[in-house]
Amino acid sequence: MKQERSFYRDEARSRLVGRYGEVILYTIIVAVITGIIASLTDTFRPEIQNGVIVDQGIPALVTLFSAISFLVSAGIAYSTTSLYIDVADGPKFEIFEKLKSGFVEEYGRNIVLVFMEGLFIFLWSLLLVIPGIIKSYAYSMSMYLAVKDRGLSGIDAITKSKNMMVGNKSDLFLLDLSYIGWYLLSILTLGILLLWVVPRHQTARTLFFNEIYYGSIDYVPEVEEEKVVEEEALF
Repeated sequence: MKQERSFYRDEARSRLVGRYGEVILYTIIVAVITGIIASLTDTFRPEIQNGVIVDQGIPALVTLFSAISFLVSAGIAYSTTSLYIDVADGPKFEIFEKLKSGFVEEYGRNIVLVFMEGLFIFLWSLLLVIPGIIKSYAYSMSMYLAVKDRGLSGIDAITKSKNMMVGNKSDLFLLDLSYIGWYLLSILTLGILLLWVVPRHQTARTLFFNEIYYGSIDYVPEVEEEKVVEEEALF
């Protein structure tokens, strides 16, 4: 049975005690990397003033850096999910090893997963905004599942997430919504407060994943072993 939203928030805050330093440092490193790539991309974009193109830019470089941005984001998505799983479950980690993990552990699969998830959400969003939002929540557990099972394909991770989130999407949406006040308050601190808000939010989301994956907010090795045995029995 899923817990109250306040329980996930309180538990997330508790599990981050003593770990904010490493999580914040990781977040800053990721922000710097993505910021540099975004800056390089913008540098070569066409410049428009008063509706008139005054500088054509270099489209080929814009395309190149946009592709690099996507490839980097796919690796970071895996690394970040893995980091918060460790925060929620307790294991210690080394920041740079954790950052590297998304680019060495099934990196090709991670690229396919991020691409297909984004594509599916985009296509659903073409219908209306609401279907796109609903599907984004349906696929929201995909990367968690990919981290838990390196042998899982990108499409299978999306499919499993969709099945897992049946009846759970609204609960996760309300959990996300409960943090809206903190995000608005972060504006007053020029975004500095986000260094504490985002880790709490993402840890709470991870605990939510644990709840529906294990039936408990805590890592349960026996349950994970049973899942592996069941999946192997299918072949």
